[in-house]
Amino acid sequence: MIFGCFITWFACISTIVSAIDWNSEIIASPHELYLAHKDPLWTYFNKKSENVSVFHSQEYMQKRVGKFKDIDQARIFNHNYLSLTAWLKEYANKYPNITWLYSIGESVQNRTLWVLVISKNPRIHVLGIPEIKYVANMHGNEVVGREAMLYLIALLCENYGKNKYLTKLVNSTRIHIMPSMNPDGYEMGNEGDSSGYNGRSNAHEIDLNRNFPARFSFHREKSGGVYPEKETLAVMKWFQEYPFVLSANFHGGSLVANYPYDDSETGQDNVYSPTPDDRLFVALAFTYARAHPKMWKTGRRCGLNINGDVFLNGITNGAKWYHLAGGMQDWQYLHTNCMEITIEMGCYKFPPPQMLPLFWNEHKYSLLAFMEYAHRGLRGFVLDQKGNGVKNAKVTVNEGKSITTTSEGEFWRILLPGIYTITVIHRKYLPKVLNITVDEGAAKYINITLEPKLCKEVFYGIQVRGEGTVRIAVFGIDAIGESIVQKLANATCLPDDLFNQAIQYSTLHLFSSFSPLEHAFYFKNHEMDVVLLFGQGPPKSTIFSAGMNTPSRFDQTSFDKSLLNAFDNSKIMNCSNRMLDRMTSSMVDMLNMMKTFQIGISLGCDLLSPQLTLATVLINAYASTKHFGITHAGKSSIVSWDFSSTQDKSDGNPSLQFIEEKGCASVVNIGLMKAVVFGDGRMPYILVMAIEQKAASVIYEIAVDFCLLSTQNSVLQEVLTTSTLILITEMPFLQLNCHDYSSFKPFESFIKQVSDIYPVIDNVILLGTGGMKIRYKDASKLGKAKFLALNYLSMHPLMRTNKIDICNRNNLSALPTVSEFHDESQLEKWQRKMDILLVQMACCDYNYEAEHLYENNKAPLVSTFSMMIQGISGTIKGVDGDSVKVPVKLKIGNLIYNTNVDGYYYVWLPPGVYTLHAFKEDYQSYTFSTKIIQSKRTVHDIFLKRPSFTLLSLFKKNNFFILLVALFILGFIHIGLYRFNFLKRTRSSRWEDGFERLPLNDFDSDGSDEDVILTSAESSFPEPT
Repeated sequence: MIFGCFITWFACISTIVSAIDWNSEIIASPHELYLAHKDPLWTYFNKKSENVSVFHSQEYMQKRVGKFKDIDQARIFNHNYLSLTAWLKEYANKYPNITWLYSIGESVQNRTLWVLVISKNPRIHVLGIPEIKYVANMHGNEVVGREAMLYLIALLCENYGKNKYLTKLVNSTRIHIMPSMNPDGYEMGNEGDSSGYNGRSNAHEIDLNRNFPARFSFHREKSGGVYPEKETLAVMKWFQEYPFVLSANFHGGSLVANYPYDDSETGQDNVYSPTPDDRLFVALAFTYARAHPKMWKTGRRCGLNINGDVFLNGITNGAKWYHLAGGMQDWQYLHTNCMEITIEMGCYKFPPPQMLPLFWNEHKYSLLAFMEYAHRGLRGFVLDQKGNGVKNAKVTVNEGKSITTTSEGEFWRILLPGIYTITVIHRKYLPKVLNITVDEGAAKYINITLEPKLCKEVFYGIQVRGEGTVRIAVFGIDAIGESIVQKLANATCLPDDLFNQAIQYSTLHLFSSFSPLEHAFYFKNHEMDVVLLFGQGPPKSTIFSAGMNTPSRFDQTSFDKSLLNAFDNSKIMNCSNRMLDRMTSSMVDMLNMMKTFQIGISLGCDLLSPQLTLATVLINAYASTKHFGITHAGKSSIVSWDFSSTQDKSDGNPSLQFIEEKGCASVVNIGLMKAVVFGDGRMPYILVMAIEQKAASVIYEIAVDFCLLSTQNSVLQEVLTTSTLILITEMPFLQLNCHDYSSFKPFESFIKQVSDIYPVIDNVILLGTGGMKIRYKDASKLGKAKFLALNYLSMHPLMRTNKIDICNRNNLSALPTVSEFHDESQLEKWQRKMDILLVQMACCDYNYEAEHLYENNKAPLVSTFSMMIQGISGTIKGVDGDSVKVPVKLKIGNLIYNTNVDGYYYVWLPPGVYTLHAFKEDYQSYTFSTKIIQSKRTVHDIFLKRPSFTLLSLFKKNNFFILLVALFILGFIHIGLYRFNFLKRTRSSRWEDGFERLPLNDFDSDGSDEDVILTSAESSFPEPT
């Protein structure tokens, strides 16, 4: 019976071995053939999918391309970094008229990321010429694509001017070829590795195809790391610098053309996740697969599973195959105009040289057929009425994603034949809708002319009029003021002689409804020369700005007289002047425009007053500004004001410029926020954010201090070498008004944006005013947040001397200086539990200088950072030195931690002596004791051992299976050797009867199964020339 079981196992193992052969035939079962006629390809294209004039076969492409000079077989071998670089430089020097070699950056180990352009005009973008790219070797040990790119370069260059098809392709396309995105990984790989992982990741052991910002951030994979790698950032920048239309990314490990999305809403495998361009992507994928001799076939072939993968028609939706978050093709589809698919070029990842000719011959026609799609669909220009290109116009198709035009107004939209509704939108122009018929063959060329939009709304109800140099913000502070602003907006929307001269020299920013909270970010990014307020009150002007900001020739008395002339002077106006309200002056102060002329104009008491007609108000309150008598740029006009005193504004933030120049930290854009990141990715991650504009100066001071003093100050140095510090220096909608806070909710979305990029944040500090106290959120339930809050309090010169908030000491309901927030918050539901401190640094009525604010809080902040890094950390490795994969369970008393980074752990602990136990399945437990010192990091590396062999260990689930397989293989070898010797003895006479005896190869005695497969297939390779 046992022997019968072994025979059954033998049959299964034999099937598996043959199924995963890298070069096995693809044979479909009847059921698979049935499914192939139900899949998206057949659903979208039906019998067209079998028409080789639509989806070209390899034989069709051979006739289409014609004869050409192929690659010298002696040059087909695996090229390392040096020989790859030499190959690229050789063709760049040999064919300078059609090539251009450039670099987009460097890898982690400072190897150049090369790109070679092949085109009729390689160094410049020619209007109307589409640009495509091929990227290979993203996984360093998947090398077939890397070699294919080198051979493709040779093919295109050596046949230019000699082969009509290839010459036309080069003349009509700008082709960018990146043979290796991961040159460091390649150097760590091993030739002959069929399915391993050595060299797959980059030098930081990060999988680059999991390292892009994920479509769903909560699906991020650990292998993709925490933040974008050097190679990823370089290619992301590259993708957005060039108007790429079409792209393919070349991998290895299976034989299939994969199209987006790779990520799905569920985050599970085997879930079809289509893009809006699903029909197009199916066509793109099948175009590549069909020109390959085997890829297009339905059936089982080698793949990720032990018995291979079944693909229908040689294509697959990424998520339908397996789920992947942070992939390159998904990111490009969402953030660029480019359509990219991923090609798995074969099941042998790092083949020996003798295999490469076969791989090249199988893929070369697919590479050419796929490029043709850059010339299909719709192309042209979006123009204004003067014939100038319109930059960043959005071209939307009723079936698929939107694309944007280039700086010259160009667009390319790959489309399949059909009738489409095209909508073109730009904020400065009226939208245009067209019905377009796209035919088979070359792309249809069309120019689309837009009419200007007379009334432009740019941000939250703001309308902009004119393009002059004097920038004026206009808003109402009440119903009367808002009514006037709306009338002004309507009147200036259409050309009007009354305003033509004014708008010629000015730019009006009209706020239909003003909100300091909503519009703070707008003012921060748009410098103003004048702030003009309208509101209720007896006709009079009120100047808010300091005297030095008032134009020297402005006569306020004369101006006020002109206002009174517009109203019935005999009528007494008893309403209060809203311009004199404390709230109004505070609002103007909060705009923080120190060098801006700020003037308020009161326009009566009654919204329905007949004097409040547009003509009355504007002619007397606006046109009468001729009494300003001010000149600007040497021109005299109704509103030609001289603001020479406001022109000495510096661009950018000097602190950020200093930090970037010093290179002491990275400056990163996160949405609309700007972050300064110190450290090299070590845990813990500490996030510090200013939630008020007045507190932002403290963030800048911290950043500059860390930049200047970290090499001299041992405390700062230890913080930076044992943690990652993220300082948010700029964020949208900063609170302008000082007030207390009852919840963390207003800041959740900003914290989440940062945590999407840096998902292992442990601690958050929010800085504001509105009191002198600290509130905390103990999300980790460790008591750490309270510990940190009390430490901050003890270091603060003013807070530590008071038990309650000194800003409200006369209020019976005043809060203590340290208290816990108990509000309902989404933070509690997040997977990562972040402890939060809200530090309120000053009273609202306290007139403080920024330097004073920082001096009071510098020592508490640095001390708190030191407290945050205390605890224990170290590496977790096996005795072989390899990192142990997550999760590793750490038990400390009653607390259980699961690690979330391979080969590393960090646990925050208060001072004391602790015993830690480390557990990992299939490893022996590890126990040690350690002492935690305040503000210090204890480092202890953990080495986990596999358990020693015992008889009982054989009967563990995994070991028992391995034992059975091993016994079976031994039995098979024994039977095989017995049969070989038996046949050799009993049939030796057959060698003398006309059969030629085969010579023994090295693998006959002790080679691997893979060697047998390789050698048996050698006869199918073309002989070297």
